[in-house]
Amino acid sequence: MINWVTASTQRVLCTGALGVNGVWAVRALLHRGADVVATDAREDFSLAPELAGGAVVFRTLDVSDADAVDAAVAEVAPEVVVHMAALMPGAAQADPDRGYRVNVMGTANVLRAARAHGVCRVAFTSSKGAYGAIEGAHGHPGYAPLAEDAPLRPVSIYDHAKVASEGLGLNYAADGGPAFVALRFANIYGPGKLARHGPMSLVSRLIEDAWAGRPTRIAHGAQQRDDQVYVRDVGEAIALAALAPGLPRAAIYNVASGEAPTLAEIADAVRAAVPGADIEVGPGLDPMGLGVPYYCVLDQTRARRELGFAARYDLRSGIADYLQGLEATR
Repeated sequence: MINWVTASTQRVLCTGALGVNGVWAVRALLHRGADVVATDAREDFSLAPELAGGAVVFRTLDVSDADAVDAAVAEVAPEVVVHMAALMPGAAQADPDRGYRVNVMGTANVLRAARAHGVCRVAFTSSKGAYGAIEGAHGHPGYAPLAEDAPLRPVSIYDHAKVASEGLGLNYAADGGPAFVALRFANIYGPGKLARHGPMSLVSRLIEDAWAGRPTRIAHGAQQRDDQVYVRDVGEAIALAALAPGLPRAAIYNVASGEAPTLAEIADAVRAAVPGADIEVGPGLDPMGLGVPYYCVLDQTRARRELGFAARYDLRSGIADYLQGLEATR
């Protein structure tokens, strides 16, 4: 089984292609000359209207339907599958059966079809949720960077599903293929996240409220640090995971900025970018009220060395780009 991808004209099938991360991954793949077939559970191009009308081939696909996934992979015959389709943490926790059906069995269906139809690589979008509760030196107040071989302490249905999906991919790669690359993302911010992910989008909320002239009030969490990565960098990392040559047959990479500003520092950066922004953040930790210490800094060493990934956007430039995109929608 081939475990590398070199030609820029590779055909790539993307699941979850119209989501917050998906649209940026599709853009990055198209920029590299890939032949992209986009799939999602429903046809909603609101996050990337320029992709509608034939810019990419689109097919509706429910990844929890094994027969539909097999048929799609057989028809498209991709060299690479980028698997991004997932039920978000709140929805998965509210309906665990559906959460596992989509987030675990969906991955199993993709891997099974990929093996059956000769796909050479599956790139999977995981999450820092795989690490679960962050303890000891890696948590507050030290925030020692967390490497990929750190212990996994999943808590929620979503966390467990990411760990299970990674395990499935690693086992397929070790037992006949396809090759498997998983990306564990830090906290992502960017256009569309507030609308699609709601409570998981504090940084996006700060930026979009300021731009719209709405006051933001967050009861607590000003001292909380967390690694933040801009969604354009996320898209680039996914494209690298799909197309970069010479990757190990099975690999997991952290994708982050390596920066961990406090929420107060993020608020200050938004105020600097949007003079007059009305933001108040109370003191303390856990601004998202999760009750689980997910907040951390992710080590970037392996991603830089093997994947060739380094974040291009720091907090200031990410906010500036985000605001520019919002202005373009006026």
